[in-house]
Amino acid sequence: MENDLAALYRKIDNLTAIARGFQGAVVLSTAASLELFTLLDKEPLGADEVASSLGLDPRATEIFLHALAGMGLLETGSGRFSNSELASELLVRGRPYFQGDIIAHSGNLISRWVQLPRVLETGRPAEGPRSVDDKTLWRNFILGMSNTAGLSAQKVARNIDLGNYRRMLDLGGGPGTYAVHFCRINPNLSAVVLDLPEVIDEITSGQVKEAQLDKRISFIKGDYLKVDFGSGYDLVFISNIIHSLSGEGNRLLLRRSFSALEHGGRIIVKDFLLDEDRINPPHSSMFAVNMLVGTSSGGCYTASEVKSWLDDAGFSYERQVDLTPQARMIIAVKP
Repeated sequence: MENDLAALYRKIDNLTAIARGFQGAVVLSTAASLELFTLLDKEPLGADEVASSLGLDPRATEIFLHALAGMGLLETGSGRFSNSELASELLVRGRPYFQGDIIAHSGNLISRWVQLPRVLETGRPAEGPRSVDDKTLWRNFILGMSNTAGLSAQKVARNIDLGNYRRMLDLGGGPGTYAVHFCRINPNLSAVVLDLPEVIDEITSGQVKEAQLDKRISFIKGDYLKVDFGSGYDLVFISNIIHSLSGEGNRLLLRRSFSALEHGGRIIVKDFLLDEDRINPPHSSMFAVNMLVGTSSGGCYTASEVKSWLDDAGFSYERQVDLTPQARMIIAVKP
């Protein structure tokens, strides 16, 4: 009987952890939005000092800081708080693998997710401001893409021979992280990053200039379903774009990519691809819900769906690479 109760308690604890997962998410994303960890990187501070620096209520701040310490993100001693090793490595702006923008973006998504019951009833995305309508939300999203793409670009580069390419089109390239990384690896590569004008003007161009690659990386401003791609590319790279589009939208995107490529050129489609059961990887099936609440027709797709779109566009499938448990890329060639 005692063993049965212990097993039952473990099940309840696991279920409760899922149900209350939003609490930790809100605490962490709020801290990231406040740039708390960057503040504490300078020196340990007491709760009153943190509150004064960030314009917060002292009592509320003390409770908040203790919760972050309980999560293992802060350390405390002698009434002062400092970053844990994890926070110091990943949550201080300016560090090589900073993740603060993408975490702040995740916090911005919560207002959509709480509308899931209505979304399920209506089939329409959640109401409220989109990232494109709010400058703070928008910057968190675009810079968040840079946070995640830093390591991802290294993984991609280890699985393809970039020395084979001379001219690349990065569709929906956002902050230009992949184009910058690939051009650094291959000194003979030039790249074109295509994204919306506000992305290029306010973020991408600055990132490229900072990388001192503005002579080799140029831009096309516009909607990738409408604007002219140009031609003469031997590589088209599409990372984390197809989940924002419908199946028909993706067919169009791949047909347009086919036309822009030279014969023998390759296309790489990287995304959170699902297994055929549409359940695994769990990250991808959950991300499909994120697309459900945030877009009118986006979702996560299986590798076989992507292969069929590529085939319909005229490509010949080459191979699939599993970069991480959730991120996969499919490589195809224009015959």
